[in-house]
Amino acid sequence: MDYRKLLHIPQKCASRLVNHHLSWLGIAACLPLLGTATAFAVANGAKETLPEQVRQQQVIERLALPEFHFADSQTRYWRDEAVKRGDTVARVLNRLGAFLYTSPVAKDLLKLKVGATLTVQTNDAGELFGLRFLQDDDNGEQLLVALEKRDGKWQASADPVAAESVETVRSITLKRGAAAELAAARVPADIRNQLSEVFSDQFELSSLKTGDRINLVYETMVYAGTSIASGNLLAVSIERAGKLHQAFYFAHDSESGAYYDSEGKPVKKGFSRQPVASARISSGFGLRMHPILRSLRMHSGIDYAASAGTPIVAPADGELVKVARENGYGNVVMIRHNAKLTTLYAHMRGFGKGIQAGGKVKAGDVIGYVGSTGRSTGAHLHFEVRVNDQPVDPATNALPTLGLSKTQLAQFDAKKQVLSARLDLLQNIPVNVAQID
Repeated sequence: MDYRKLLHIPQKCASRLVNHHLSWLGIAACLPLLGTATAFAVANGAKETLPEQVRQQQVIERLALPEFHFADSQTRYWRDEAVKRGDTVARVLNRLGAFLYTSPVAKDLLKLKVGATLTVQTNDAGELFGLRFLQDDDNGEQLLVALEKRDGKWQASADPVAAESVETVRSITLKRGAAAELAAARVPADIRNQLSEVFSDQFELSSLKTGDRINLVYETMVYAGTSIASGNLLAVSIERAGKLHQAFYFAHDSESGAYYDSEGKPVKKGFSRQPVASARISSGFGLRMHPILRSLRMHSGIDYAASAGTPIVAPADGELVKVARENGYGNVVMIRHNAKLTTLYAHMRGFGKGIQAGGKVKAGDVIGYVGSTGRSTGAHLHFEVRVNDQPVDPATNALPTLGLSKTQLAQFDAKKQVLSARLDLLQNIPVNVAQID
């Protein structure tokens, strides 16, 4: 008997049924015949090779995956989330997948500023163990809120507050606008504002074109292993239309400094005068321990040490946009000097003659007198400079830039060599550098 004929029967049957509207039912019906014929041939010791379409079979089976459960992870890590307009701590935590059912801080601390960063500590399962953020108060400062969960209860951290400064670098070759590129590279808002002012006497940052390059070295303030704020922009080089512009920060003392080019000459002219003549800066811009609240705070301005009643003058022409009495600031004046630059003066004993909101002032006009109103430890002037409503260091962005003495110039050259090496390294890297800490 020719067993090969048995093999061809189901094959022909299947071939005819493929083009029929009941093709799949037909194929299914032929399967038993295929199995029978194959088994019969093999059982009888058929020596001929079976046809390809008989030997190959495709089996598709849906397998159920085992149910996944997070392991009971003891590993905790910190995550950052930028604050958006209208955010509260609860909303940001919700986006992060963590939830805070009872607030361990006052309601006014839950109003976060746009652009601020909320840092949370979680495990793999998304359980929340700690959070930190800098919160604005009404006295020109930001309070570091540090909370942690202990034994199921939320409480303020009992750990000592010790922030340290580390260097961060960025290198960006522009493919679009400078503002968009800097934001995409996660350069902090206050550093972006400092950068926009460094060369403002020479060109606007918005004038940079595709192919221009920005290299930055700046300070990042780190608390418990996590960045919480930015310090000074230490060095910057901008290649603009084939021309290189450089600036280096030099500290005059522990509280203030300014930017100079590679030869030690001031990069920015600044205002023609300072608000309090011949007064020293007693407290600089940046992180410090608050003298009253004994907590780590971000000082959003500088303090001038001066006796009560000392005249305070406008350092440049402008419009009076605020003349008021407030809780933290006490008697406060705000002046708008141009579309993006404003200055603020707080804790004044009283206002100058004719000083009222909506009025105009000229450089040198008396706007008030040094006092100790509001939340203040004693007579002094709290002075702020804001660029696009973002506080920046007045000493580097507005005040008259001092020339360097021979001794200072030697110190500047030593520091410049170190920072220049970092900028040169960045300039020679053919790709964008996101961050090196």
